[in-house]
Amino acid sequence: MAHIQVIDRSGKPGKAGKAASAAGVLALLAGALVVSSSPAARADGDYCGFKVLGAIEKRYIEMGGPTGSLGCPLTGELTNPDGAGRRTQFKNGTIYWSPRSGAWPVWGEIGAYWCGQGCEAGWMRYPTSYEYTVGQETRQNFQCAVIHWQKTSGTTSKTWSDNTCV
Repeated sequence: MAHIQVIDRSGKPGKAGKAASAAGVLALLAGALVVSSSPAARADGDYCGFKVLGAIEKRYIEMGGPTGSLGCPLTGELTNPDGAGRRTQFKNGTIYWSPRSGAWPVWGEIGAYWCGQGCEAGWMRYPTSYEYTVGQETRQNFQCAVIHWQKTSGTTSKTWSDNTCV
């Protein structure tokens, strides 16, 4: 559900005079309705009983928050084994963050393959993009790899990676 914020510009100008009046008219002409496609962040970061904060919260909100594709959080913010990165686990995936890569979701077959290689502690390191489609493949970029996933037929699929840190 979209968060809709209505900005009321019908108030009388204050002591700022003609400049404020002109700005008020321009704002009124520009429109009184501002629409955002994602829900608003919560002042306390509490979603479904867990705190989601910082860059992870920003990405979570961009993805629709509790009603989006990740669903409700299952944990608060966790420190990754490297001591620098963080993660929050959600019903349908995990958002990983590091200072060098930013915050990105990992889930499904690509997430399973990545964690089979050690997750962020493995040779691929942290995610650096969303999943994206190229032809018949779904791909996701990581600091040292691109993981490819492709449905081959019926319920079968294949997953592989390219080493980009050579």
